Amino acid sequence: MPLPSKDSDKEYSDVKLHHICEICGSEAWLTPEEGFAEGWDYAPRMYPFKVISPRTCGNCGGIEGTAWYEICVKHKRFDELTDKQKQTVMRIYNELESILATDNKGGDEDAD
Repeated sequence: MPLPSKDSDKEYSDVKLHHICEICGSEAWLTPEEGFAEGWDYAPRMYPFKVISPRTCGNCGGIEGTAWYEICVKHKRFDELTDKQKQTVMRIYNELESILATDNKGGDEDAD
């Protein structure tokens, strides 16, 4: 299993990533450091990309109900997850591309 890398933190330190909370559904475009400072549990600051782990905001804190919790604690298979949890798993498997800003989505709120 890949381990967290400070090199990944540095490589993406100025990149806005799409943060989506599995619990409350809140969304934000933040750099890894901004997300960490606001309490987000998110790659690459907390975990490597593509590793199933909780993806939660700083307001929710709990991990019950996350895809990680259902898989690792309750031992559920992919087909037993909710549609929302399946979407989270697929987004994680497709990181980094699935959370990067593109011409069509996010990351440029400050643009005129």
